[in-house]
Amino acid sequence: MLVSLVTLLTPSALLAAPAAPAAPLVVSVDVSGNAHVPSDRILSVVRTKAGQPFDEKLVREDIQAIFDLGYFADQVPPLIRQRPDGIAVTFRVVENPVIQRITFTGNDHVSSDTLLALMDTSVGQVLNTNTFHQDVLKINSYYDKIGYGGQLPSHVSALNISKDGVLSLSVREGLTVATIKFTGEPILTPPVLKKALVTKEGQPYSEDTRDKDFEALKKLYEKYDLSIGDFEAGIDPSSVNVDKGTADLIYNIHVAVVGAVQITGNSKTKDEVVRRQLRLRPGMIVTQGLLHRDYDRLNNLGFFEKVELNAKPGPDPKKPWETTLDWNVKEQRTGTAQIGAGYSGGPNGQGLTGTLSYSENNIGGTGNGASLRFENGARVSDASLTFTVPYLGHTQRSQKYSLATTIFTQNLNNFYQVYGASTAQAVSPNPIVSTPSPGGSSGGTTSGAAGTIPVVLTPNSDILSGVAANYANRANGISLNLGRRLSDYVTVTGGVNVQRLATSVDLPLPYFLAGQTTLLNAPIQSSPFGQTVTGSTLGITATSIANTASGQAFNLRSVSLGLQNDTRDDVFNPRRGNNVTLTEEVSTHALGSQFTYTVTTFDGSKFFPVLKNSTLGFHALVGATTGAVPPNKLFVFSDQQLRGYSQVFYGTEALLLQSELRLPVSPDRSFNLALFADYGSLRIRGADPILDTFGNIVVDYNKWLYHGDIGAGLRFDVKQLGFRSIRLDFAHGKGSNHTSFGIGQSF
Repeated sequence: MLVSLVTLLTPSALLAAPAAPAAPLVVSVDVSGNAHVPSDRILSVVRTKAGQPFDEKLVREDIQAIFDLGYFADQVPPLIRQRPDGIAVTFRVVENPVIQRITFTGNDHVSSDTLLALMDTSVGQVLNTNTFHQDVLKINSYYDKIGYGGQLPSHVSALNISKDGVLSLSVREGLTVATIKFTGEPILTPPVLKKALVTKEGQPYSEDTRDKDFEALKKLYEKYDLSIGDFEAGIDPSSVNVDKGTADLIYNIHVAVVGAVQITGNSKTKDEVVRRQLRLRPGMIVTQGLLHRDYDRLNNLGFFEKVELNAKPGPDPKKPWETTLDWNVKEQRTGTAQIGAGYSGGPNGQGLTGTLSYSENNIGGTGNGASLRFENGARVSDASLTFTVPYLGHTQRSQKYSLATTIFTQNLNNFYQVYGASTAQAVSPNPIVSTPSPGGSSGGTTSGAAGTIPVVLTPNSDILSGVAANYANRANGISLNLGRRLSDYVTVTGGVNVQRLATSVDLPLPYFLAGQTTLLNAPIQSSPFGQTVTGSTLGITATSIANTASGQAFNLRSVSLGLQNDTRDDVFNPRRGNNVTLTEEVSTHALGSQFTYTVTTFDGSKFFPVLKNSTLGFHALVGATTGAVPPNKLFVFSDQQLRGYSQVFYGTEALLLQSELRLPVSPDRSFNLALFADYGSLRIRGADPILDTFGNIVVDYNKWLYHGDIGAGLRFDVKQLGFRSIRLDFAHGKGSNHTSFGIGQSF
């Protein structure tokens, strides 16, 4: 027969009130019915003692005290017997069973060993209801601590002890989730959210599973480039069904949104200049992608030494999902003045030169820029004035446009290496006059005498030692470019270029430039639309190059159209993203130009983060022309593109492939090592081959000529002077080694 501890009865008081006027004495007090609980333990709580007057009220209190010991399921009314000298009192008890085994059911998340360790009730003892009640409190407290609190009055829902001493406890750990509901502004749909949860419908709910759900939801929102701004979870009190042990679970989720945007730390740069770069604005959902993009856009301005984002709660405390984005910037010097002098000698040197320049890329904190540069020396004299307005106007529509203009004048005399050509290529009379060699070593011929040895300025194997051509370029003009942003990454540009240019090439006797000698017609003022023909500006005959080497000035007018997609995270030292530009330049007589040509250029770079903090970059340039281009529109590969060569390579069609691994040395990436490889190929469309004295082909510029190199270099910033990524490269090309220097990344 099973005895239910839940329905344990209190003893019945069945004593009859004595009628005797005087209370008899108690002669003995004992206990019966106890098999395992010692009589001394029972009598220790009894106050009725032998030798004292019999007190019925006191006996009833003793009965309750014995029951309160917790060892007894019931008590039979005490046996009170009359003795010759008084009354004998025998308390009769019914002991609880001795526990032989303790079992649990329903404890899916807490092991039976853990529950047993919480209990003082143990096998081999008489069940003590007092001790067991404390055990139930301990079990409830433990479940509350591990996240099941507040759901049920007691986690021990039922218990039984069999006649053979098996104590069985039914445990209800928590309420079973009937339905999961989502409230607030979760953005993501309930099916997507439920799939990510640890808690499932039909399973118990706990604070532990709630915390796991929160972590799972954070990862889910990060996957969708979102952030959780506020999260609350709990049982819906109105849905609790104690009998079934079920309830509905509510997750109140709000994605993080921008409450306010603050700009701090800027004393010169206007707030508007900073804000127009930001894409996250009040009311918008916060995404990590937009946060990173805003950081990159501010950093790419070049106005700030440091950019930091401090996210703060608010501004409305009643909306904890709103956040205040505080962009804290540390400004750096944006104006740079330079004065310098230099000297380069030797056959290719420019002699003594002096430079004076000033640039400011944040005029008055407006973000507009200007630069003024003068250079003068023995062989160079140029000046330029550039003005840029990256955002026209103050309206959202007008700020899609940008403007840049440059006014320039150039007068540059370069010494170029000279290469031999066959006399069979010479065309007489040669209009490119020679000058006496320094010191008269070339025979002392006076200026204006025709040369007798044909040469070219494009590289071949027959380099003439100690001979250099004086290549003079003069150009004056203005260029104007208008840009239109189609998105944060894509910009379309249109430009106009107006200039007047002239080229002259002087050689020491007895050398002269080989090739076709027909020149462009006279200046456009005397011939409205001059005829473009082949030329010998480089000493070769080619239908694709206009000959401007007479020293006569020519009008060049062109328009251009460009499309750029730039997703680089850092324009100065990118780690990821790409920069792709496609441009088309057109010059035609209809524009008042003496040249008719097109120049098409594709220039693309792609960057990948590799290793820990390194960057792997790839660069490709593809160029092509139609018509006859002036020499200053040729594709030129110098030691800035093919770093293993000191020669300058020319072409009307070009292909350049570069790869570079940039390895940071300093934590701020201001000092880097680089490993690189360059591969370039050029072709002069329609060029006649260069022959040796026997009529053999030395080089055919009409074919693609390939050049490759590999090398290593250093990259470092001098931020105090406004210089980013100064380059020093050491490269090995075919049959040559070369060291090159530059400012800015190679691509």
